[in-house]
Amino acid sequence: MAKKIYLSPSSQPANTYAVGKTNEQEQCRKIAAVARDALIRCGFEVKAGMDGTMYTRVRESNNWKADAHIPIHTNACNGKVAGFRGFYYKKNGEGHQLVDAIMTTVAPLTPGTSDGLSKQTFYELGASTAPCAYLELGFHDNKEEAQYIIDHTQELGEAICKGVCDYYKVTYVAP
Repeated sequence: MAKKIYLSPSSQPANTYAVGKTNEQEQCRKIAAVARDALIRCGFEVKAGMDGTMYTRVRESNNWKADAHIPIHTNACNGKVAGFRGFYYKKNGEGHQLVDAIMTTVAPLTPGTSDGLSKQTFYELGASTAPCAYLELGFHDNKEEAQYIIDHTQELGEAICKGVCDYYKVTYVAP
């Protein structure tokens, strides 16, 4: 039976990008759509919560009995920080291992230096019943990285898929 992956892209349209007249919600939904299609191509069952809030999406993920819950976000700081950040709920748990696998495939693509992984208590991390790998793909208030995210949604979505494939030991199928 195929693993069930729930993608939860940001629902934050007010988080505007430093370039491109776009926002976190718009870009993360584009990346999630690419990741969804790639994961399906690789044999996973996938739901992508493109509407609602994190609360409705966690409920949908839990009711669907997802095997993994993956929030997809971009971050902001001071306009200078860049790089991938990943979060998990329980050190050495499945979510930690999953976000580590995704970081291995995504972080090398992004400009800036990844600060790696850290334990957090964000709502989606603690409320999802499936192991949760919370992704911050880069910093949208950093002009270089914001432009990179806008220009590389395809590569970022495919890299998320590759990380999930690596974690579940599923052969990645290129487009």
